[in-house]
Amino acid sequence: MTAITILLLAAAVGFGLSRALNVPAVPLLILCGLGARLVAPLEGEFLEDALVLGLTVMVFVAGIELSPARVGRQRRPALIVGFSQMLLLGAAGFAAALFLDLSLEAAGYLALALSASSTLVVLRVLKSRGQLFEPFGRMLTGVLLLQDFLVILMIPVLDRLPGGGTEVLLGVAGTLALTGLSWVVLRWFAPFATQTLAFDDESLLLVVLSILFGFLGLAWWMDLPLVAGGFLAGVSLSGFPVHALVRGQLNSLSDFFNALFFTALGAFLVLPTGAEVLQALILLAVVVLLTPPLVAFLAERAGFSARPALLSGVLLAQTSEFSLVVGLQGVVTGQVSEGLFTVITLVTVASMILTPFLATDRLIWKLVKLHPARSRARDAEPPSDHILLLGCGQSGLSILELLMLGPDQPVAVDDDPTIIARLEEAGIRAFRGDITDLEVLEAAGARSARAIISTVRRVEDNRYILALTDRKTPTFVRTFDSDSARWVEQMGGQAVVYSDAGADDFIAWYQEEFAEGEAPEGDHRQEGEAAGA
Repeated sequence: MTAITILLLAAAVGFGLSRALNVPAVPLLILCGLGARLVAPLEGEFLEDALVLGLTVMVFVAGIELSPARVGRQRRPALIVGFSQMLLLGAAGFAAALFLDLSLEAAGYLALALSASSTLVVLRVLKSRGQLFEPFGRMLTGVLLLQDFLVILMIPVLDRLPGGGTEVLLGVAGTLALTGLSWVVLRWFAPFATQTLAFDDESLLLVVLSILFGFLGLAWWMDLPLVAGGFLAGVSLSGFPVHALVRGQLNSLSDFFNALFFTALGAFLVLPTGAEVLQALILLAVVVLLTPPLVAFLAERAGFSARPALLSGVLLAQTSEFSLVVGLQGVVTGQVSEGLFTVITLVTVASMILTPFLATDRLIWKLVKLHPARSRARDAEPPSDHILLLGCGQSGLSILELLMLGPDQPVAVDDDPTIIARLEEAGIRAFRGDITDLEVLEAAGARSARAIISTVRRVEDNRYILALTDRKTPTFVRTFDSDSARWVEQMGGQAVVYSDAGADDFIAWYQEEFAEGEAPEGDHRQEGEAAGA
């Protein structure tokens, strides 16, 4: 009880300093954990248990955000990028480990720790940028889901390798069996439990925790890492609308265990030597410098244009929370030294902190300008006097169908290669690229268009087309709130607020449906008023 009290007090101090100094909480929590260990001795076994508990809840929450259905049409690019990144980055990590004169066992753990990217960091940045449902955002969701699954599949392999092939096969079989159960819960049980049974908030939380504890119990029974059970339990609750109901119940719980984990991590770490700090810097450089060009190359080969491909590379340029799982598992089994675990932790925390500062539009455009294949094969003559549609998602395709009925042939721009291929098959002139790329806009004839319609999700991405047309071409921009609408109108565009449009459609339908004054079924308000009169 005393030990947990010390950790919670250290976490409270860390959060307080984070808010007062307006800096990220994670490094301060780690430092406060380190300070707590110096002030009061904490047993290593207790800290290991606290780390496993915190990590289990962390990957459980991460799994809830990784719905396989969200990947959609981006399964193939996700498989290409996910497999290739893990293989090549893992090989680079293994080579770096041998260069640093580590043992083969330690090199294997280090290679696996460096090969995957952080689900929590990438999804948080995508949400903050409003790009989670962009084609490349869906691809990244698939990459993260694949990599996390491969890591939890490989942990038993490394853990049981000294015991022989039979032990390894049993570990892999157990993980696959748990994965199958996760799919069953995702497909049938979770929707039934959360929708058909209609639990209240407290009962729903108990059901969620019961599923988590059930997976943890099975993982323990099969002698698998508890974090594997936690992650697969999260994935089993990731379907729509289950994850939306569950996520709100777990926010405070997740924050509590995250604070507990990072504080315990700081207390568990040993102070690095100068050589270990140098090793961490070398490995950090491998991850941060190698991942962006590697992922960008793979994403472009999978059909993405330069900007989303480069942004994908920058977003994946960090190691994962599962890297800490790998390192901690190695420490528990005695295959990884505490010094190497400290190195893995330094690389993971530093790369996680760097990602939000690197994933900015300013840096991405600098990288785009340095792209060696900047020129694209475009039509010799841009179209003119046409209707230009920017973004051909669900809303864009509906608009495109209406435009096809008119006298003017529309021209479309989208960064989804699958959509572009379908449009071209249908005989529609289409350009693949990002609407923030001036070269794409010029090639699509933005300056000479009769009108421009934009349905892209991020309203701020329209600043480039609005600046290019400079109020000379009617430009209609889809928005979702009044603040975005005012910004569009200040930039010279014409905002179409979807909430207002939806309300107008409903009122028109209502007036048409009940034009004769007949109230809809179940609405007795007019009858009551008449009776009162």
